[in-house]
Amino acid sequence: MNEKISIIIPYYKGEDYIFETLESVYSQSYQNFEIIIVNDGSDKTVLNSIEENTRFYNLKIIHQSNSGQSSARNHGAKYATGKYILFLDCDDLIEKTFLEKTIHILQSKTEVRVCYTKGKFFEKTNKEWLLTPFNTVDFLIENCIPITALIYREDFEKVGGFDTQLNYYEDWDFWISLIAKGITVYKIDEFLFFYRIRNTTDSLTNTSIDNSSRLSDNFFEIYKKHYNFYKQNGLDFHTIMSLIRENKKYKAKYYNEWYRKLIYQLFKPKKYAKIYKRSS
Repeated sequence: MNEKISIIIPYYKGEDYIFETLESVYSQSYQNFEIIIVNDGSDKTVLNSIEENTRFYNLKIIHQSNSGQSSARNHGAKYATGKYILFLDCDDLIEKTFLEKTIHILQSKTEVRVCYTKGKFFEKTNKEWLLTPFNTVDFLIENCIPITALIYREDFEKVGGFDTQLNYYEDWDFWISLIAKGITVYKIDEFLFFYRIRNTTDSLTNTSIDNSSRLSDNFFEIYKKHYNFYKQNGLDFHTIMSLIRENKKYKAKYYNEWYRKLIYQLFKPKKYAKIYKRSS
């Protein structure tokens, strides 16, 4: 079935990157798509030139005052006409078979509602984005699903889109909302998504890395919002606090192999996978 995919691109000061991002979309082997760029308060000059360029077909540009990525994504989704939605940031890239391979999974595996792929960082650093294999408990501790994953538009609408009250982890919150409804996710074991870490120091990605206080505040809001789901998966507040207390108690005196392994598995799944699963 040749169903349409709506690709929604939030745009904010992306004039140095948007053409490369668009080229990665227009070179796709699967061509039944529409592109919706949502300008989140940036200068319109570059976007006007894109809109006037006839080689950029099936494209709509929407303008809004600066309200953040979540608002831009939600706004773009209102104009989507495809059965599927893909969110792609204005500086990231997808390999030419990304759409073909992800839509094939959704169409051939009817139980799957979210399909994503392995990812790589590029520009400032060039290495694999270590996304641990999905299981619900590890996922609730650390997100492993990139924002650029193919989903059903009806599922996006069912959970009400992105929470605009969050300024970090809004994608994680969105995935939790979907997974709490019992949907199945699938990861393609190929590098089909490329996530840009900009060389500029003022990019959202770079400035958020060390902003631990705001990250913690947003995680706490997500934890409260989805507390029942966390409890269902054995991560109630008492259990987490007990693990933290045990961590402090044993780290100083009894930091042996079994305890280190438990703490890594619960709170540092990437490190756990790197150390233990590789050696098993």
